[in-house]
Amino acid sequence: MRSLWYPVCNKCGTRVANQVYHVIASQMHCERFLSILRIFGTTLFGVSLLTGMILSYVIGYQFIHTNDYYLSFGPYGAFLALHVLIQNLFAFLEHRKMKKYVSIPINLDRTVALCIAAYQEDPDYLRKCLQSVKRLTYPGIKVVMVIDGNSEDDLYMMDIFSEVMGRDQSATYIWKNNYHVKGPGETDESHKESAQHVTQLVLSNKSICIMQKWGGKREVMYTAFRALG
Repeated sequence: MRSLWYPVCNKCGTRVANQVYHVIASQMHCERFLSILRIFGTTLFGVSLLTGMILSYVIGYQFIHTNDYYLSFGPYGAFLALHVLIQNLFAFLEHRKMKKYVSIPINLDRTVALCIAAYQEDPDYLRKCLQSVKRLTYPGIKVVMVIDGNSEDDLYMMDIFSEVMGRDQSATYIWKNNYHVKGPGETDESHKESAQHVTQLVLSNKSICIMQKWGGKREVMYTAFRALG
């Protein structure tokens, strides 16, 4: 965007400042208009695609089909195929766009906590989940896995955590209660001390697995967030 500039003295610097302000304001308005246009175009595309799919399904017209309609291809299938192609095109363009930022240095000085809630998980899926977490290269990541249950039947999940994350690089703790429910024969003071111990473990270890008294997925996530502060 171009703007007219005139030589001015120091006493007339206000004129230059006003011109700079108008140029920046015009650029911001242009970017806002483009954002609104993209949102409108995306919404229109989605509505048009949905309308076309519904109409095609209701009408039931087929371009080609077998005698008994075991196999057929009509507008409904065409719209679905078109949708898949367009989504793949957008994904390709986005992937190519993100490649431009790979070489840009990023300041990774923030700590990120990844909280995993586990309850009677499939061993293979849990192991794959933890393996993918271990492959993350973010330097300040903290992994907190909280198991909803502290019985012997739940120990296999803690063993998988220690195996994948490394027994010498991670910590584990079996909590006989949780933040809201005391254990059998436990006093208010001992419950408070155990809660503080869990918090200290989470804050002082990069990888920590806690087994706690069953309370549901919300209680599990509450433990992770509460301990992290």
